[in-house]
Amino acid sequence: MACLFGPVNSRRLGRSLGVDLIPPKTCPFDCVYCEVGPTTHQTLARRDWHAGEIIRELEDYLSRGGAADYLTLAGSGEPCLNLGLGRIIRAIKEMTEIPVAVLTNGALLSDAEVRRELAAADVVLPSLDAAREETFRAVNRPLPEMSIKIILEGLRAFRREYAGQVWLEVMLLKGVNDTEEDLAALREAIRELSPNKVQLNTAVRPGTEGWIQPLSPAEMAAAAASLGQGVEVIAALSPARSATGAEADGAFLEMLARRPMTAQDLAQALGLPESQVLKELRRLETAGLVLCDRYQERGFYRAQAHLN
Repeated sequence: MACLFGPVNSRRLGRSLGVDLIPPKTCPFDCVYCEVGPTTHQTLARRDWHAGEIIRELEDYLSRGGAADYLTLAGSGEPCLNLGLGRIIRAIKEMTEIPVAVLTNGALLSDAEVRRELAAADVVLPSLDAAREETFRAVNRPLPEMSIKIILEGLRAFRREYAGQVWLEVMLLKGVNDTEEDLAALREAIRELSPNKVQLNTAVRPGTEGWIQPLSPAEMAAAAASLGQGVEVIAALSPARSATGAEADGAFLEMLARRPMTAQDLAQALGLPESQVLKELRRLETAGLVLCDRYQERGFYRAQAHLN
């Protein structure tokens, strides 16, 4: 089981080594925009998914001089479902000074044990796409027993207890959660939570549902202004600092199995010329190993095995 992917050039975390804590696609939500795909195991039940193996793989990576700006605990689902979360974070802290970031949808933050396990992380990046029940259900499609009240209570408790950085991500979808009423509810929730950062995103990649549409740059700027001072629209990827062709060659299918990417995304993440990346993608497409989907007039590549 390969648990690590990257490092990739992250819009928020720089050169980020992904640490996959969850098998695809295990999550309490089935978000309409999720680039990993539909949730196949929708659950709130936590279990130990190979914590020892994940730690050994990280030890091997670091012992070989592996570097990154952040070690990012994420996954093909919700990473806080892994009962080994706290053990993994503590082990990383003993191995390296590279900061730990955790990407979470916030569904389990009402659990005091989960909050305690996250306490050792340097940055926690929860998402909050809606603050109204109807919109929450339309965008995130949670389990029936979940509610936006539970999500917000968990976020508030975590914000009170956690000493690290909280960077809140809001994903806006055109005509779904960008109404004046929804933005007003989000603005109030953000005011109460007072995160260190609020980062605004939109559907720049194909998601679970084909009907989702991104906001335009002007609409994103207006939404950011509506949500309050200091809200930032997440910037485009910047060029990767370093990666060799040998490293990149073995990374194509691994990265495309995780999420759909454009040729430009891959070029930036791997530090390769886009012409070289396109040539390799065409070869892999001819061999039947990758497929190219059109979305918003752009080509997104994904590994064929990921679709089956």
